[in-house]
Amino acid sequence: MTNSGIKAHEIMTKEVVIAHPHMTVSEAAKLMNSFRIGGLPVIENGKLAGIITERDIMEELVAKDKNASETTVKKIMTSPPKIYGTENEDMNSIVKKMTDHNVTRMPIIDSANRLRGIITNKDVLHNCTEYFDVLLEQAKIKGIKEEDYTAFGHCETCGDSTHLVFKDGRFVCDDCFDKL
Repeated sequence: MTNSGIKAHEIMTKEVVIAHPHMTVSEAAKLMNSFRIGGLPVIENGKLAGIITERDIMEELVAKDKNASETTVKKIMTSPPKIYGTENEDMNSIVKKMTDHNVTRMPIIDSANRLRGIITNKDVLHNCTEYFDVLLEQAKIKGIKEEDYTAFGHCETCGDSTHLVFKDGRFVCDDCFDKL
């Protein structure tokens, strides 16, 4: 099977940390911080109602000098979500949606609009390396440097299997990174 034949349900994270519309932004931000994630799907009555991201918090709360302990998720979340995917959607479609809408995470839903999982740009990179250039270009547009992309695998310089950083067009280990 080629990477483009991969379906969303094969690589999505199925255990998803979620928010509820009536939580405070402070509670949602604490969840995001605890789990080191940049956004949460918002679930209401068992269905996907929206998504709250770091960007939403910065633009709708911090920049407008609102109180995170008094503002509910419902007031600042993106609703409905800009995009979502389905479990049997192929990665070509998923990546196109993510890049077209400039998002780094996408909820995966079933036909009843229930959350089934989430796919992030890291999931794509770990499972579908052919899309690396597309996501790297998206990151450059956002101002992220190549060196900010990390992965786990074989160093393209020495061959060690370890944590890798992208530098000068290839994935290298920390030791080789220092030598470049």
